[in-house]
Amino acid sequence: MALPNPQSPTLAPPRITSARFVSLLKTKNSPAVPEGPEVFNILVAQGVDPSFALGQFRVESQYGTAGHAEVTGSWGNMLFDKNLTILASGKYAPGNGYVYATYKNYIDAINDYCRYIHWYKDEYKLRTIYQATARWIGKAAGSKGHLNYVNTIIADMIKYEYPEGKFYETGDKMIYGGPQFDKVTGKVVQKYPVPNGTKLFRGTNGDFLKYYTGPTGNAWFLGPVNGSWEWGLVCIGTNSADADVTWCYIKNPDKTKVKIVG
Repeated sequence: MALPNPQSPTLAPPRITSARFVSLLKTKNSPAVPEGPEVFNILVAQGVDPSFALGQFRVESQYGTAGHAEVTGSWGNMLFDKNLTILASGKYAPGNGYVYATYKNYIDAINDYCRYIHWYKDEYKLRTIYQATARWIGKAAGSKGHLNYVNTIIADMIKYEYPEGKFYETGDKMIYGGPQFDKVTGKVVQKYPVPNGTKLFRGTNGDFLKYYTGPTGNAWFLGPVNGSWEWGLVCIGTNSADADVTWCYIKNPDKTKVKIVG
């Protein structure tokens, strides 16, 4: 299965196991932990990628431990809709102009969440994570707010599937740099001008990761890769979720623009 990226479908086979799903909920002491195995099974039965659902649960509410979800018991801060949130136990209006569905348990919440995701696909043809998340948060696709939101989810999905220290390969080349490379004290520390909007890749087979949307257009660069300038390893930190930064590959870097700084 290709690495998760913004163009991955919302409806897809599971990338992680039920045990991994529950263990991730436990990292934040999520109130959904007791119902985690059943929630996972419902997502699989409904065809919704559990990694995507989990990533959205985290970005929306830190797995149910923060924000409106502490009151609503909702999976993704779902707005109340009589046709979609049919298992809701009530409504919650915090005064921000929105009315959210409330739930007595996460079994009901995840069933309505799946109903929303299927409705997006069936009614609006929003089949990809990129498309669905834009509508979910009510922002224009490709806007700064949307890119931060979707990139955070994709970064989480990759970490769910490939935890720190776990390597994966495409062909004969390792494609995961990982946080073990220090962007300041590494043996090769360079800067490379990466223009905003540059398409970045996680893998040497061209797996798409995200677009670089950093504030300065500069990124730490470790390369060339395997002695070849076909790929360069780039360290980027595009939002608060990248506190430990993200390493990814950029195709065909221009070596004339690389500046050694350390």
